[in-house]
Amino acid sequence: MEALEARVASMADLFEEEKMKNEARLMKERQDRMRGEEQVKQLQAELGEQRRIAERVVIENRRSVEEEEFEQLREQHAREKRRLENDLDRERESVAALKATLSQQSTAHLTMESTHSALRNQITALTTDLDTHKARIAALEAELVDTKRSNAHLENELREAESLRRKLHNEVQELRGNIRVFARVRPSVRNDSVNAVAQGGAAADGTAALASIRYPNEREANQIEILAAGESATGTATMSKHIFTFDRVFQPSASQADVFEEVAHLTQSVLDGYNTSIFAYGQTGSGKTHTLEGPADCFLTGDDPASHQGAGLIPRAVQMLWGTAEALKDKGWKYDFEGQMLEIYLDGINDLLGRESFDKAKHEIKHDKTRTVITDAVVVPLVSPQQVFALLEKAKKRRQVAATLMNERSSRSHSVFILRVRGQNATTMECCDAVLNLVDLAGSERLSNSGSASDPQRLKEAQSINKSLSSLADVIAALGQNKASAHIPYRNSTLTWLLKNSLGGNSKTLMLLALSPMAAHQSESLCSLRFATKVNATHIGTAKRMLKVDG
Repeated sequence: MEALEARVASMADLFEEEKMKNEARLMKERQDRMRGEEQVKQLQAELGEQRRIAERVVIENRRSVEEEEFEQLREQHAREKRRLENDLDRERESVAALKATLSQQSTAHLTMESTHSALRNQITALTTDLDTHKARIAALEAELVDTKRSNAHLENELREAESLRRKLHNEVQELRGNIRVFARVRPSVRNDSVNAVAQGGAAADGTAALASIRYPNEREANQIEILAAGESATGTATMSKHIFTFDRVFQPSASQADVFEEVAHLTQSVLDGYNTSIFAYGQTGSGKTHTLEGPADCFLTGDDPASHQGAGLIPRAVQMLWGTAEALKDKGWKYDFEGQMLEIYLDGINDLLGRESFDKAKHEIKHDKTRTVITDAVVVPLVSPQQVFALLEKAKKRRQVAATLMNERSSRSHSVFILRVRGQNATTMECCDAVLNLVDLAGSERLSNSGSASDPQRLKEAQSINKSLSSLADVIAALGQNKASAHIPYRNSTLTWLLKNSLGGNSKTLMLLALSPMAAHQSESLCSLRFATKVNATHIGTAKRMLKVDG
């Protein structure tokens, strides 16, 4: 508004200066006209005087001057007269031009006066508007102060509500158990009939026979029952019921979204500062990788694999973490992400993000109270979900796979996706540092069922897999003793040593048991269910929040 006032003042000065210049020009033109009129009068007087002189000369010399001289005088007089008349005509034209210019200048002066008056009125109106705007600005500034004070109060309430939400969320997770077990039975697929025939589990018509699986408590969806054929002590054929209870049981009709809905609250704990681990367990072909990743082409469907209907836990969790982190910016939180993708093959670590297709480096696993470090392993800073999906697709292509009787392309290794999350709150000065481990365990089937006994390399792989899974069972059993002095055999395998912080009390852990619906796989399913029951009965203590306040 000050710039507008300065501009109006400048325009008023310009109009005043132009008015003075016009008045000076008009005064000068009037003076020039008066001088012209005086010159005309003077010329007329001189002309009259010359006429009188000429007449006197003529009278005095009329008789004595010869005719020739008289004619010469007449001609000279005529020439002088013509000259004076011409001068008079020019002066008259000049006076007429000056009069016309004066008339135009008078009109322009009136126009300027009118414009000046209009501008003065405009200046008055603008000044009034300026005063109104100043009053409005003062009112808005006062309102802004009140709004800022109210926003500060609301932000404090929001931060307190967020802290309360984190606390209650953690309490809910603790009530559910820091080791939780979900069981999921996959639907039957087209290749099941081929595999069933190869393993002698086909029905009389050559189709795949389904196991007798029931879900007794569908309301709470936490039980699964398997009817298995057996013999009594007298050799009589009997049917045995095996009922298992877990935190959640998913039937074959359950979608990927249904599974993630139950896991999402656990994933949220990572942003709240808690180490969180999810590992899929089960025999080869039971749907572990599908549950974690989704269809084979999931990461090739564009920028957002999580939008794929069959997207697994990993793309959905990654998308949720980034979306929630973005939403928490309004509450003062800023998060940084970094990731690793490892494979445990033949009890050795293969860095799936390294330069070579198979990592030959010797990696060591080092633990401290809050985190696990794998030496010489690539750690990639992550700025978007799309970057995570690209890394997962790269790692997926480099995993060691081989054909077995259990599945066309069965993973012969454990894969571990490690997502580290660091958060800072500039308002509350809080910091958190937590890790999300997503573990796809290799198939848990016995050698006779996998067809590995006849192939030395496959036999070596299967023995290594079963040894690591057996070590996992030993660790869980030791943790279940709840004895402070009990030895926990983490070092018995690379898998359990890597997952030490995921099992030993500083983490919230979910075991997702994948089960095949086929009758041919019933014995393997029962073994997996019994193992999962041991895990479900294990108490690992209260998860600790990796949170501190900068001082």
